[in-house]
Amino acid sequence: MLRTPNRPRLRRKAIVGLAGATFLATASLAVAQIVPPPDGSPNEPQPMLKTVACGPVTNSIVKTQNAPSTTNSVNFVQLPGAITPIVVPDGQTRCVKVLLTVETACGPSAQPDLCYVRALDGNAPLDPNGGGFQAIASEDGSAEAAAYEWVGRLGEGVHNIRIERRVGNAATTSTYDDWTYDVEVSL
Repeated sequence: MLRTPNRPRLRRKAIVGLAGATFLATASLAVAQIVPPPDGSPNEPQPMLKTVACGPVTNSIVKTQNAPSTTNSVNFVQLPGAITPIVVPDGQTRCVKVLLTVETACGPSAQPDLCYVRALDGNAPLDPNGGGFQAIASEDGSAEAAAYEWVGRLGEGVHNIRIERRVGNAATTSTYDDWTYDVEVSL
């Protein structure tokens, strides 16, 4: 005798299969969202886009250096020579863009590491603000060209714009050579 398929049972299996597939897809998306960022920063939501409107350029200060400098500091230290004072008149603002181009090497040491950089206005980071985790090089010991550009709107007063750097592990050496530091001031 031929048996006829039980239609409700087939539908139930299809629904259970679809629900399982949906669960797995959702779970894989959730896992993908909690993978730590490659720069070692905490996995916290950050604002994604900021816009700073800059007007005509009023001043540009460019510094270059071809002597190598190194650091093993896990705390941020100033890149020697990479500081520029900017004076904004009372009641006014200025846009500042900071460009750093550098030949950099990170390491080598016994364990993988990253070398980090940031631009500051006094003690306030300029954007993009990587929260101390803007990697400029990963450890392999060989030199490579790298660049970052930051931007900010400055209020009235004196501002000291500077570049700082650090390593993730004190056994790592961060080397900067042949760099250009360009501070552009706009209305």
